[in-house]
Amino acid sequence: MKLPRVYTFGTITRAFLTGLAFLGPLLLTAIVLAWVFSQLIGFVGPDSLVGHVLTAGGRLFAGERAHPLFSFAIGVLLVGAFVTALGFLVQDRAKKALEEWVDGMVGRIPLLGNVYRPVAQLLRSMGGGKAEEMQSMGVCRVEFGGGVETIAFLASAETYDVGGGPARLVLIPTAPVPIGGALLLVAAHKVHPIPEMKFDDLARLYLTMGMTPPAHFRTVAPAALD
Repeated sequence: MKLPRVYTFGTITRAFLTGLAFLGPLLLTAIVLAWVFSQLIGFVGPDSLVGHVLTAGGRLFAGERAHPLFSFAIGVLLVGAFVTALGFLVQDRAKKALEEWVDGMVGRIPLLGNVYRPVAQLLRSMGGGKAEEMQSMGVCRVEFGGGVETIAFLASAETYDVGGGPARLVLIPTAPVPIGGALLLVAAHKVHPIPEMKFDDLARLYLTMGMTPPAHFRTVAPAALD
């Protein structure tokens, strides 16, 4: 007669960790989406400043006696319809003219223009915008000394000098949400552009915490490390 298998604490722990590793990509995706969703709700949710504006706009069509959530939903639908109509408009040649008009108008506003310009450049680069914007937000290799390097975004094609010699402005993203990070001035001779790497390649690398390196990354055989 076959005896029942005895599961020890170590066996159960290994099985749990194996299952957790299997679910890792799904859990990480859920965590990232939950973070993005919570930020979105905090900014445009019914209780936010934008949410109150949407609710007020919805009341113009739903009436003053309508439930606040219903008025908010009407406001969201109105904004969604406006964004969709704008999307149809900018799909053709009007896109460039509208971008230049908005950039010129908002860019001249003190303080607001300084925030708007880099944000517009970043979002258009992520969406496959103009070629010059993609080049200015390129990918580079940064040396820190002692054999330590990292892959980062080249925030600007310009070279600066704030007193310590020629330097390049680079953005070191955070994982797994690469839209944040540290903005550093690094000595120009320690910053090496990687033209074959694109914005999406680096964003994907950080989103997966290094688990999906770009195809052109070269692996080194163990024998070559000796």
